[in-house]
Amino acid sequence: MRKVLRAPLTAFAIIGMSSLTVHAGGDNPDQKSHQGKHAAHQQVMVHAIVNSIDIDKHAINVSHGPVKELNWPAMTMDMNVAEDIELDVLEAGQEVMVALGRGENGIYMITKVMVHGH
Repeated sequence: MRKVLRAPLTAFAIIGMSSLTVHAGGDNPDQKSHQGKHAAHQQVMVHAIVNSIDIDKHAINVSHGPVKELNWPAMTMDMNVAEDIELDVLEAGQEVMVALGRGENGIYMITKVMVHGH
């Protein structure tokens, strides 16, 4: 079983941690291209604390733990939020689960917010 797991993990490292779905298989260039396109649609769920909300910029400042899928350490950062998310329901100090996904510009943004206890 150990040898079966090595190939996907090696492929995951080679892709640069940007693709969250790793397909086992050969070195087919079409497959790699598909993986790159597919990665843009992947989302990662992260537990975070809302520190501040910027309604004008449609962004929030959050603190989160390490995100191993993206090779990110724990940090505090400003993040843009998808336009369809209502920021007026958020409060500083609130614990949330956020989905991180790439925007059209390729930069990660918050694509979904789930407030704990709701």
